[in-house]
Amino acid sequence: MNYFDALRSSIPLYAGYHSFEQLPVIDKSFANQHREGLMNSNYNGKRVRKKTGGSTGEPFVYFTGALSQSYLWAGILLSWRVTGYRLGEPVAFLAGSSLFSSGFKEMVYYKLMNISLFSAFDLSQARMRGYADAMASGGFRLLYGYASAIYQLAQYILASPKRPRFNLRGVVCTAEMLTPTMREIIETAFGAPCLNQYGCNDGGVSAYECERKQGLHLITTRSYPEVLESGKLISTDLSNQTFFLPRYDTGDLVVMDDNPCPCGRGFPLIREVIGRNDDLVSDQEGNTVHFMFFAYMFREDSRISAFQVLYDERRLVINLHCYKTENEWSSYLKRTREALKFEHIDFLENHSFVLPASGKHRFVMRVDDVDVALAHCGA
Repeated sequence: MNYFDALRSSIPLYAGYHSFEQLPVIDKSFANQHREGLMNSNYNGKRVRKKTGGSTGEPFVYFTGALSQSYLWAGILLSWRVTGYRLGEPVAFLAGSSLFSSGFKEMVYYKLMNISLFSAFDLSQARMRGYADAMASGGFRLLYGYASAIYQLAQYILASPKRPRFNLRGVVCTAEMLTPTMREIIETAFGAPCLNQYGCNDGGVSAYECERKQGLHLITTRSYPEVLESGKLISTDLSNQTFFLPRYDTGDLVVMDDNPCPCGRGFPLIREVIGRNDDLVSDQEGNTVHFMFFAYMFREDSRISAFQVLYDERRLVINLHCYKTENEWSSYLKRTREALKFEHIDFLENHSFVLPASGKHRFVMRVDDVDVALAHCGA
């Protein structure tokens, strides 16, 4: 039975629709409200409970089956193979709970796959020194994990008086935006090519960068993707008939490339993942900018290594991580005030970034109170 027929026969919510094109676009809120109604009672296989980390402010519990999990790992392995990785070679994971689980079965699987876990939640100087030494001495051939965590470790390595030597075939970054500056620092620190991988497992989406670095190959063997005029990426995980999420809004904005990649792999090419459609800053007057407003503003400034924008109803704080302190930011302040109207707009230097529960870096975060958020992260 094909996906649409199975959906209509198994889920009363969709029994009245006569074509796939009629289906409405749904999102995480809809799925949370209709969780029981989206569960396929006719499915007799094993259900795998999954939970997003809630980095967008709304944790989400959903279910997949063995087929979806197999496609998930197939997509990851495709991204690794580009570096020259061979199955069974030692892999270092530097990430948080959204990327790896800590159950007994998961630990057995990681052992069989020769994967070692390094937590991204504690990246103190002492911990990064231990990570760098372990990755250099452990014979790892691939480093995989959060872009911001790998970038932070790379910065530490480059600043170390005695830099360790690595034997990596490559570094694959996922879960977060990988900027050109981050890529350059990572490749310099680890002496290996750094490639990007993008996924939205609840939507069945997986995409990976090949050696040409001209975009992300969107794997279509698992999902049916759609890109709306707004740039929203909508996806239907055709492999998941455990918990139906037809025409699911991934929350990401993308720009597709009309031309195929010269590598010949044949998948549709995402030219750019702009970010999440909630990576926006909005003031009380209705003015809105995407986080790329700040990314483009700072991208040519060699003083800045990373940034984060925090805001509440009245205050916006731009936290810049800089190689040197006590910089002059008046031109950036002027440009920000022209775009957004807040009672207070402030620049901070080298304060700890605020992290959501997933441990992922967010370039933009709406919080209840900026001062409280900064205090909780040790600022």
